Amino acid sequence: MTHHVIPDHAALLTPAVVLEFSDDLRSADVGPPQGFLAARLGEIAQAQPEGTDARWAAEHLARTIDADCRDLDDALVSWEAELTEGDIKQVGLVQTLRQSLPTDWNWLVETAQRFASHPDHLPRWHRLRRARRVRRADPGRRE
Repeated sequence: MTHHVIPDHAALLTPAVVLEFSDDLRSADVGPPQGFLAARLGEIAQAQPEGTDARWAAEHLARTIDADCRDLDDALVSWEAELTEGDIKQVGLVQTLRQSLPTDWNWLVETAQRFASHPDHLPRWHRLRRARRVRRADPGRRE
């Protein structure tokens, strides 16, 4: 891998004010919807009698979402490393991340959308478009 150190990489790692593309996602974006969904599913589970299928399903979904959020966070940490130290034009890990990050994020926010009427739900949690198209070096070429 070719490494390019970017002097002011702290700005690159700051979450975007408005999420529009999957390239805008940062690790810090995962915690809020993760906590939100843990709370909502916890409420649903607690409302069900112990030992029932409904309680099991809510608890199981909460564990699944938590694991998916940890995986998404790990992928975003890798993405942040590529932004600050790697070559984002190189295929391989970058391509894999660019394909998986929006899918994983969109699944998370679609789940949170089920609770959109809750006062803690944030409009920031919405489906994202795939990565921005990288501009070509030759300004005369059409995209």
